[in-house]
Amino acid sequence: MKLIIVPLSLLLLVGCASKDYAVYVDAQRSLSKDLTMSETARLAALTDMTKNSDPGVRATGIMLLQQLQQGSKSVVVEPPKKNWLGF
Repeated sequence: MKLIIVPLSLLLLVGCASKDYAVYVDAQRSLSKDLTMSETARLAALTDMTKNSDPGVRATGIMLLQQLQQGSKSVVVEPPKKNWLGF
């Protein structure tokens, strides 16, 4: 009986968090890369707007760049849930 309880309790404590955590880390990396690429493209487009000869387009580009500096929200993926013991 003791031989069954010890492995069973270890199995419950360990769970399969390592697989979930690996997926979580990969998702964070992918989101970070995608966010960086989209921000770079957006900044390049806004910079091109500020170089335009039309004063309206130039003013709009400057206004959008200023709004961009005021704040941006980052995308966050929640970490995997812990097992019932908190591990």
